[in-house]
Amino acid sequence: MSALRAAPRPGGAPLRVLHLRNSDRMSGPERLLVEQCRRRAPDVVPVVAAFATRGRPPPALLAAAAATGVAVEALAQRHAYDRRVLRALDEAIARHAPQVLVGHDYKANWALARAARRHGLPAGAVLHGYTGEDLKVRLFEWLDRRRLARLDAVVCVSEAQRAALCARGLAAARVHLIPNAIDADAVAREAAAGREPTRRAWGIGPEERVVLALGRLSPEKGLAGLLEAFAALPAPAAARARLVLVGDGPLRAALGRRANAPDLAGRVRLAGWSADPLGCLGAADAFVLPSLREGLPLALLEALAAGLPTAASAVGGVPGALEGAGLLLPPKDRAAWTAALRRLLDPDAEIQALARTGPARVRERFGAERQVRALEALYRSLAREAT
Repeated sequence: MSALRAAPRPGGAPLRVLHLRNSDRMSGPERLLVEQCRRRAPDVVPVVAAFATRGRPPPALLAAAAATGVAVEALAQRHAYDRRVLRALDEAIARHAPQVLVGHDYKANWALARAARRHGLPAGAVLHGYTGEDLKVRLFEWLDRRRLARLDAVVCVSEAQRAALCARGLAAARVHLIPNAIDADAVAREAAAGREPTRRAWGIGPEERVVLALGRLSPEKGLAGLLEAFAALPAPAAARARLVLVGDGPLRAALGRRANAPDLAGRVRLAGWSADPLGCLGAADAFVLPSLREGLPLALLEALAAGLPTAASAVGGVPGALEGAGLLLPPKDRAAWTAALRRLLDPDAEIQALARTGPARVRERFGAERQVRALEALYRSLAREAT
């Protein structure tokens, strides 16, 4: 179901929306939220809140959001399970008097659902995707799916995600499809500017061709299988190929050990988390997304906007974004992924022509302005229905 269309608030009265995110770094959801703040309508007043643990630096999300001119709130907590953070949230709500509360992960949804009941406010959630990376996270995600049914609206970023929620019993009228979006032209400019500096930092020579995977180093990203597919490349294709994994996560040590094995040594770089993902895309000659599950990953849209030859698993919202502009593959199929890597690394393969259609596709179907207006229309509808 698409977002409801609603007129601006009567008399130009501002619409105050409090967003909450459990954030430890500027990943895709954070960048999307900051872009929404930057492109906000004149009558929309966002407040961005994040949990802030004592003894640690404040979340980078807050500084990035504040730079767009919006108010921010650091909700103090002693540790990740400190329930006193609910009091800090109550105080933030009293200060800013939002009409709508919006959560951006399972911890935020837990806190906002409780606050919504106490304050009589509508609450929604933006579902960026579940990772299922370990037993604890799977439990929290199971609880979150149950909690979503008690919220007033849930935003899904792909049709597959929306269908899965409805199949679990969520009322279709409360589930809204609003895909992720980016500024394609800005992405292309920043990627191009970052190419040479990033390749120098990585020690990549001009004759080497870089295949990039960008994202969390966790099981659902399928990176262990990608390493096996890369190891199986025949000598002619492998001679100048370098695989770079940008990101961090629980599989970093295991992936590092595999990358140092004799058949991959010197050919794979674990670059760690980067504050400049667009520069990393610019340094690449091809992009891969071997995930086992996805919503609609921001990195995929950015790779398309940067004009990179791309191969990705046909999961979640990936087919709707990539079909006709890159290679769609079954996850975990090592032979298929090895063949795809050969095509990505071949400068004469037809995938190079497909890649040139990526920027136009992103501009036409995944533009940031369209996403922001759709989200704001939904928030207006929630506020209006609550009055």
